Amino acid sequence: MANRTLNLDIDAILDKRFGAEVKGYSPIEVDQFLDLVIRDYEAYEIMLEDLNDQIDLQTKEAEALKAKIAELENKVKELEDSEGIVAPVVNSNLSQVDILRRIARLEQEIFNKK
Repeated sequence: MANRTLNLDIDAILDKRFGAEVKGYSPIEVDQFLDLVIRDYEAYEIMLEDLNDQIDLQTKEAEALKAKIAELENKVKELEDSEGIVAPVVNSNLSQVDILRRIARLEQEIFNKK
């Protein structure tokens, strides 16, 4: 995604002054419209903040899951090495969910043996 910057912020809209013309727009209507624009910008700022927070949370969760997968893969490898268990060949087309399910089943079998 391209890096985009906004030309306006709430203060720029709020502080904008227009010159007076003989046949110009109604200052009251312009102010009312700019008030709507300001409210929209406030709402967008809040939405952006919320979305960025969600991205941060999802990124942290993804990292935690990656760490868990690595940990479980290490456990499986240790079991293979120590007990001669042969793990099933993982098809590269399997989804991550399928892999996680298999790892969970293996982990359950491991803990039930002990």
